[in-house]
This record gives sequence, C-alpha cells and structure tokens, in this order.
Amino acid sequence: MLRTEPALVMEKIQKFLGLVNIINYHKILAFDPKKGFWCQLLEGGKTKCLGKSKGRKYPEMDTDSRDFLRGYYQEHNVELSKLLYKMGQSLPSWLREELVNTR
Repeated sequence: MLRTEPALVMEKIQKFLGLVNIINYHKILAFDPKKGFWCQLLEGGKTKCLGKSKGRKYPEMDTDSRDFLRGYYQEHNVELSKLLYKMGQSLPSWLREELVNTR
C-alpha cells in the first residue's frame, strides 16, 4: 500500500504515533507516470523525483540467498509477531507468509 497510496499510509502512521502537527502528504506528493513512482510535488505542479538509479527493477532473489535470509531473521520475525499480538495489531501479510514458510 505504501507504493500505491503513500499519502494515506503516512496519514495513518502519523495518527498511530499521535502526532499533533500532521503533514498532509496529499499536498506534497504526486505520482509521476514517466518515472513510475511517487515524487515530491513542487510549486507550480512540477515534481522532483529521485535519480535514475532509484526506483528501478531488480532481478528475482536466488533461492540460496532467500533461504539464508529467512533463517537469519526467523527468530526476529517470531519475536515481532509476538509483540504485534500483545499490542493487538494484525500481522502484515509478508510476516504471516514467512512464519508459515518456516514451519
């Protein structure tokens, strides 16, 4: 959702954190179809985007690397799931998938 609606996500984060001075990201972010991602909105409707090396596509991760990282972060992911449960928060889909894949 951060990729598709960053302003909405930032609004929810600010409210969750209990911030008083909430920034309206709808006014400072705009989707740039040429770049294919969200950019800073400047005066006059122009956008300021990250450089050419940012936002590019990467090749799929190889199985050995994915397995290594899954094992490396397994305990941390379990602890994160326990913390989120205690806080009454739902698990993000990526964390649910990781916990199912490691059993």
